[in-house]
Amino acid sequence: MRIRTLRTAVPALAAAALITLAGAPSAQAAPAQAAPAQAASAPAPAAVPDFAGHTYVLTLDNGAVLRNSYSADGTTLDWTALEGPMAGHGGREALSVRAVGEGLYFVNWVEASGMTVSHVMDLGRGTVSVYWTYATPDGGRTGELHTATLQRVSS
Repeated sequence: MRIRTLRTAVPALAAAALITLAGAPSAQAAPAQAAPAQAASAPAPAAVPDFAGHTYVLTLDNGAVLRNSYSADGTTLDWTALEGPMAGHGGREALSVRAVGEGLYFVNWVEASGMTVSHVMDLGRGTVSVYWTYATPDGGRTGELHTATLQRVSS
Protein backbone atom coordinates (compact mmCIF):
# COMPACT_ATOMS: atom_id res chain seq x y z
CA MET A 1 0.00 0.00 0.00
CA ARG A 2 1.33 3.46 -0.88
CA ILE A 3 0.57 5.77 2.04
CA ARG A 4 1.18 8.95 0.03
CA THR A 5 -1.99 8.24 -1.99
CA LEU A 6 -4.03 8.67 1.18
CA ARG A 7 -3.50 12.43 1.12
CA THR A 8 -5.23 13.04 -2.15
CA ALA A 9 -7.06 9.98 -3.36
CA VAL A 10 -8.75 8.45 -0.33
CA PRO A 11 -11.13 10.22 2.05
CA ALA A 12 -10.05 10.31 5.69
CA LEU A 13 -12.45 7.59 6.85
CA ALA A 14 -11.35 5.24 4.12
CA ALA A 15 -7.75 6.02 5.05
CA ALA A 16 -8.44 5.03 8.64
CA ALA A 17 -10.04 1.79 7.46
CA LEU A 18 -7.08 1.05 5.20
CA ILE A 19 -4.66 1.69 8.03
CA THR A 20 -6.60 -0.69 10.25
CA LEU A 21 -6.77 -3.34 7.56
CA ALA A 22 -3.09 -3.02 6.74
CA GLY A 23 -2.28 -4.16 10.26
CA ALA A 24 -4.83 -7.01 10.26
CA PRO A 25 -3.56 -10.59 10.14
CA SER A 26 -3.71 -12.37 6.81
CA ALA A 27 -6.73 -14.53 6.05
CA GLN A 28 -4.55 -17.28 4.56
CA ALA A 29 -4.71 -20.70 6.18
CA ALA A 30 -1.74 -21.87 8.23
CA PRO A 31 0.35 -24.69 6.75
CA ALA A 32 -0.55 -28.21 7.91
CA GLN A 33 2.72 -28.56 9.78
CA ALA A 34 3.95 -25.30 11.23
CA ALA A 35 7.64 -24.67 11.76
CA PRO A 36 8.87 -24.62 15.37
CA ALA A 37 7.95 -21.40 17.14
CA GLN A 38 10.64 -18.77 17.24
CA ALA A 39 11.02 -16.33 20.09
CA ALA A 40 9.07 -13.16 19.33
CA SER A 41 11.10 -10.00 19.47
CA ALA A 42 9.82 -7.00 21.36
CA PRO A 43 8.21 -4.33 19.19
CA ALA A 44 10.40 -1.34 18.42
CA PRO A 45 9.52 1.77 20.43
CA ALA A 46 7.28 4.18 18.56
CA ALA A 47 8.88 7.37 17.29
CA VAL A 48 7.79 10.57 18.99
CA PRO A 49 5.31 12.30 16.67
CA ASP A 50 6.18 15.71 15.22
CA PHE A 51 3.22 17.34 17.01
CA ALA A 52 4.51 16.24 20.46
CA GLY A 53 5.26 19.07 22.87
CA HIS A 54 3.33 21.61 20.81
CA THR A 55 0.02 23.43 21.16
CA TYR A 56 -2.34 23.92 18.22
CA VAL A 57 -5.60 25.75 17.62
CA LEU A 58 -8.07 23.75 15.53
CA THR A 59 -10.84 25.69 13.79
CA LEU A 60 -13.57 23.29 12.67
CA ASP A 61 -16.01 23.69 9.81
CA ASN A 62 -18.92 23.79 12.31
CA GLY A 63 -17.54 26.89 14.10
CA ALA A 64 -15.96 25.08 17.04
CA VAL A 65 -12.46 26.22 18.01
CA LEU A 66 -10.27 23.95 20.15
CA ARG A 67 -6.90 24.43 21.81
CA ASN A 68 -4.98 21.13 21.81
CA SER A 69 -1.75 20.79 23.81
CA TYR A 70 0.21 17.56 23.31
CA SER A 71 2.62 16.07 25.86
CA ALA A 72 6.34 15.94 25.06
CA ASP A 73 6.09 12.24 24.18
CA GLY A 74 2.87 12.63 22.15
CA THR A 75 0.85 10.19 24.27
CA THR A 76 -1.43 12.69 26.04
CA LEU A 77 -3.66 15.54 24.88
CA ASP A 78 -4.98 18.41 27.01
CA TRP A 79 -7.80 20.14 25.13
CA THR A 80 -10.05 23.12 25.74
CA ALA A 81 -13.01 24.22 23.64
CA LEU A 82 -12.58 27.96 23.06
CA GLU A 83 -15.68 28.54 20.90
CA GLY A 84 -18.76 26.61 19.85
CA PRO A 85 -21.25 24.44 21.76
CA MET A 86 -18.58 22.96 24.08
CA ALA A 87 -16.90 26.32 24.90
CA GLY A 88 -15.30 26.20 28.33
CA HIS A 89 -15.14 22.41 28.47
CA GLY A 90 -11.96 20.41 28.19
CA GLY A 91 -10.19 17.26 29.18
CA ARG A 92 -7.04 15.17 29.28
CA GLU A 93 -6.97 12.20 26.93
CA ALA A 94 -4.66 9.22 26.45
CA LEU A 95 -3.81 8.99 22.74
CA SER A 96 -3.26 6.18 20.27
CA VAL A 97 -1.04 7.51 17.47
CA ARG A 98 0.26 6.08 14.22
CA ALA A 99 2.38 7.88 11.63
CA VAL A 100 0.88 7.21 8.19
CA GLY A 101 3.15 9.41 6.08
CA GLU A 102 5.60 12.26 6.40
CA GLY A 103 3.97 14.75 8.78
CA LEU A 104 0.71 12.76 8.55
CA TYR A 105 -0.73 11.12 11.70
CA PHE A 106 -3.77 9.07 12.63
CA VAL A 107 -4.68 10.01 16.22
CA ASN A 108 -7.50 8.46 18.27
CA TRP A 109 -8.89 8.62 21.79
CA VAL A 110 -11.96 7.66 23.80
CA GLU A 111 -13.25 10.23 26.27
CA ALA A 112 -14.73 9.43 29.70
CA SER A 113 -18.18 10.24 28.28
CA GLY A 114 -17.77 7.45 25.71
CA MET A 115 -17.25 9.89 22.84
CA THR A 116 -14.63 8.63 20.41
CA VAL A 117 -12.51 11.06 18.43
CA SER A 118 -10.27 10.29 15.46
CA HIS A 119 -8.02 12.79 13.69
CA VAL A 120 -5.97 12.52 10.54
CA MET A 121 -3.52 15.36 11.12
CA ASP A 122 -1.59 16.72 8.14
CA LEU A 123 1.06 18.94 9.68
CA GLY A 124 2.47 19.94 6.30
CA ARG A 125 -0.84 21.30 5.05
CA GLY A 126 -2.14 22.49 8.42
CA THR A 127 -5.34 20.49 8.17
CA VAL A 128 -7.17 17.86 10.19
CA SER A 129 -9.90 15.44 9.13
CA VAL A 130 -12.00 14.77 12.23
CA TYR A 131 -14.48 11.97 12.94
CA TRP A 132 -16.24 11.59 16.26
CA THR A 133 -19.01 9.37 17.56
CA TYR A 134 -21.25 9.81 20.58
CA ALA A 135 -24.32 8.31 22.25
CA THR A 136 -27.76 9.52 21.18
CA PRO A 137 -30.74 10.00 23.55
CA ASP A 138 -32.41 6.86 22.14
CA GLY A 139 -29.47 4.68 23.21
CA GLY A 140 -27.85 4.52 19.77
CA ARG A 141 -24.72 6.18 18.46
CA THR A 142 -24.11 8.70 15.75
CA GLY A 143 -21.01 10.07 14.11
CA GLU A 144 -19.94 13.32 12.49
CA LEU A 145 -17.22 14.03 9.95
CA HIS A 146 -15.56 17.45 9.99
CA THR A 147 -12.57 19.28 8.60
CA ALA A 148 -10.40 21.72 10.49
CA THR A 149 -7.48 24.03 10.02
CA LEU A 150 -4.51 23.45 12.29
CA GLN A 151 -2.39 26.35 13.54
CA ARG A 152 0.60 25.79 15.81
CA VAL A 153 0.59 28.46 18.51
CA SER A 154 3.46 27.31 20.76
CA SER A 155 6.34 24.88 20.80
